[in-house]
Amino acid sequence: MYSLNSSLYASVFVVPRDIVEKYIKMASFCAVKSLLWILNYRGGAFSVSELAKSIGSSEADVKEALDYWVNEGVLVKDGETVAAQPVTSDSHLLKDKAEKAEKPAEKKEVEIKEELVLPTYEQVVTRMNEDKKIEELINHVQFMLGRTTGQDMNARLVQMVDGYGLPIEIILRLIQYCVDIGKTSNAFILGVAKSWYKNEISTLEQADEYINSHSRAQSIYNDFRMLTGLTAPQATSKQEEYFIKWDSYKTSVEMMVYAYEITVEKTGKISFAYMDKIISSWHENGYKTPEDVENAAKAKAKPKNDGGASYDINKTMADDENKKIVFKKKTNKRGDS
Repeated sequence: MYSLNSSLYASVFVVPRDIVEKYIKMASFCAVKSLLWILNYRGGAFSVSELAKSIGSSEADVKEALDYWVNEGVLVKDGETVAAQPVTSDSHLLKDKAEKAEKPAEKKEVEIKEELVLPTYEQVVTRMNEDKKIEELINHVQFMLGRTTGQDMNARLVQMVDGYGLPIEIILRLIQYCVDIGKTSNAFILGVAKSWYKNEISTLEQADEYINSHSRAQSIYNDFRMLTGLTAPQATSKQEEYFIKWDSYKTSVEMMVYAYEITVEKTGKISFAYMDKIISSWHENGYKTPEDVENAAKAKAKPKNDGGASYDINKTMADDENKKIVFKKKTNKRGDS
C-alpha cells in the first residue's frame, strides 16, 4: 500500500474533484500537467512558452492541451467562458443524408468535413459504450503510440470512424505509418486521415499503395536535397505531393534539380509551385534530359531560313523607322510642273 507523505500538506492548492473524476482517464499527460501547473499558479496570466518551459513539454503540445481544456469549458480564454457542448450521440456529427442529396455534387476536397466539430468527452464515452470496437481501437492506438492518447486524440479517432467512415483496420494501418515515419502528433495523424478519406482509401491494398508512394517521394526528396543543399530533413506533405506527381512523369532527379536551378534564377526564391509548372511543361513536350531542354531552346532561338538570306527582324524594323521620308513632286502626263 501507498500513502502520501503528510508533510506535503503544509503547502497545498485546490484541484476540483469533478476534474479528477471526469478527466483522469481521458485527458492526455500533457493536459494534466498543464492544468496542475495552472492550478498551482492560481490561474494568473501566463504565456504558452512559459508554461511549456515549466512543465518540460513542447509549445505545440501545450497549445493543444490548452485548447482541449478551453473546449471542455475548464479554462477561460480572452475573458470569455467556454461551455462544454451538450451530450449527444456521435452519430449526429454527420449531416442529414437527405439534405446532402438536395445539394449539387461538389469536389471531394470541399467535403473533407472541416465543418465537423470534434466530439466532446461525453460523446466519446457514449460511442465507446455503443461500440466496443471503438474502445478497443483507442486502447490499441495508445499501445502503438506508447502514450495515453487523451480526449483530443480519442475524439479524432471517433471522427475517423463516424465522420470519415474509415474502417478500423485502415485506421490502425494509418497509425502505424505515422509511427514508422516519426510523425505522431494528433494534427498530423488527422491530416493523413483526411487525405485517405479524400483519396477514397478503404482497403489495406490501397493504404499500402499510398504509403509506398509517399515513402518513395521522401526517398527522392533525400536525393534532391543532397544536390540542392536544402536543409529540411523531410519534405512537407505538400512537397511530397509534388514529388509523387513528378515521379509519375518519370522525371529524373537530375531534371528536378535543373528545374530548381531555373526557378531560383528566375524568381530569386525556392518555389515548388513554379517548379511544377516547369516540369509539367517539360513532360508535355517530352523533354527527358537537360540537353533536350537546351536543344529545344536553341531551336526556338534560331532564325528561320526559307532559302533566302536570313535577317534580323528587330534590325529590319529599326531600319524602317530610321529611314528618311523623301517627298517627290508629282508631275502630270504632259510633263507640266
